[in-house]
Amino acid sequence: MLETKLVNPFSRYTAGQLLDSAGVMVSWLCVLHCLALPFVLALLPLAGLSFLIDETVELAILGIAVCIAALSLVPAYFRQHGSLRAIALFAAGIGLFGISRSLFEDDLPMEIIFILVGAALITTAHLINRRLCKQCAECRAKESV
Repeated sequence: MLETKLVNPFSRYTAGQLLDSAGVMVSWLCVLHCLALPFVLALLPLAGLSFLIDETVELAILGIAVCIAALSLVPAYFRQHGSLRAIALFAAGIGLFGISRSLFEDDLPMEIIFILVGAALITTAHLINRRLCKQCAECRAKESV
């Protein structure tokens, strides 16, 4: 009889690496939501997805991005690499999201530019955090245990 062994595809990643990946995905989910919403606005109620029009969805996505960053970037800074680069880039990205919503809500091209640059900064923050953790001797020691 053949034995089947289940392999966890995420076992080779640390919790921090998974959180950084989730942070990247959530920031681009926000971009997708903000970019697609004007084009599919009329179709959402027909598909039963009118709740996506609500501003609460945007705030929830941003809240999730902030929570993921708090769980990923902050502990890595304090316990591992001690570099503020990732946190500063994340703060700038979230700041651009906020600026786009408050100053350019009626100017779609400017709002899109700010959202894209903000998402790119958040993505860069998570990728830098991952790289810093890989370079950190303490982090490598924790991964090998």
